[in-house]
Amino acid sequence: MGDRTILTTLLLLALTGQQAEPAPAPVKEKKICRVQETTGSRLSAKRICKTQAEWDEIAANARNDVENATGRLNTASGR
Repeated sequence: MGDRTILTTLLLLALTGQQAEPAPAPVKEKKICRVQETTGSRLSAKRICKTQAEWDEIAANARNDVENATGRLNTASGR
């Protein structure tokens, strides 16, 4: 065998001897549950469970909605 063939064989043996490490399992985010009461009823309530990121997104969307509504009111009133 030539030097190139021996080198190739050694490289192949080295590569096949290496085992790839398994990928870590994805981390499951903890759910946070909140009770949402229906307006006008003390008896009707729903339990809603979401991740912290989902609750943060809902809060950001609510803030944007309030800011947009306030801006429209100020524009309509001439401010």
